[in-house]
Parts: sequence; C-alpha cells; structure tokens
Amino acid sequence: WCRAQLGKLQEVLPELDRLGVRVAAVSADDLDGARQMVARKGLTFPVLSDPQGTMLRAWGRWDQADGLGLAGTFVLRADGAPVFFEDDGERYSKRPDTRRILEVARGL
Repeated sequence: WCRAQLGKLQEVLPELDRLGVRVAAVSADDLDGARQMVARKGLTFPVLSDPQGTMLRAWGRWDQADGLGLAGTFVLRADGAPVFFEDDGERYSKRPDTRRILEVARGL
C-alpha cells in the first residue's frame, strides 16, 4: 500500500511542484529496499531509508514492540509545522486520496 501511495504521489508531483510543495517519503526499509522501490515505481522525489526508526520515532510513527515503522501521511508547511496528518497505521490499506493531499497543498 505504501508503494501504491508513492506511485500516486508521483502522478500528481507536477501539480505539487507548481504549488511549491516538495514531496519526500521515509521508509523503514534498508537502503537497498528503498532504492529498489524508487526504481520500480520510477519515483523522482527523495525516499529516505530509516530502518532503525530514528526519524519515525521522532514523529511517533514507530511500533516499539514489533520494531516496525507505522504508516502515516503528513503535509508540512515550509517552516516544518504539520498542517495535515493522517494516521494510516491501523488501516494500512487505506491511505489519504491524493486529491485530499492536493487540497491541503493548495491551501498552504
């Protein structure tokens, strides 16, 4: 489901670029896994590898008991303040529609 969402973000990337919005993803995969996903999906935005969960923990997106990253979608202002967050952790198959992300981006 992460891969599908990343592919959909790639599709709307030109519009996000026009809005001045930059896209980046954080993956709990190791560097090779993240690189493979970028190549498979043809992603042109950064996909960061965080297998130890350093950044994911900082954002509260790490399941300590299972040692796994939790899915979540954020939209941040240029100053780093979050303006949108959807907790996808329990509903891994349901991610925010890219139309919703575009709507939030247009409001920045």
